[in-house]
Amino acid sequence: MNDYFKGMIEEQFYQQIFDALQDEIMNNYSEYDLTLRARDVIEVLEATLDNIEILRVNNIKQDDEEVSFDILVNCDIEIGDYFAKENISESIRQWFKLSCSAVLDNASLSDFVINDIEAYNK
Repeated sequence: MNDYFKGMIEEQFYQQIFDALQDEIMNNYSEYDLTLRARDVIEVLEATLDNIEILRVNNIKQDDEEVSFDILVNCDIEIGDYFAKENISESIRQWFKLSCSAVLDNASLSDFVINDIEAYNK
């Protein structure tokens, strides 16, 4: 069930997930300690999303037609810093957990909403 549901999410909402994460990372990178995985960047002054991979969908709960679930996403992020008038950048990976909801009707999802995004560190 989870693999089938994950496939539906990837097929129908990949771009929406990418866009939401890109917006979150570009506008709120200072809220996340992205230097945890950095080798060269000491202080993140900019961040952009390069790629995402949907790892799994879990915590699926259904109430009539409304379905809520979490999506674990691996993000490739380019972070940047400046030192002595030089740009320093590197690519890191950071997982994010997205809390989502949608309407399930006739084995199809609609009204997909990302309710919350948070860094996932384990």
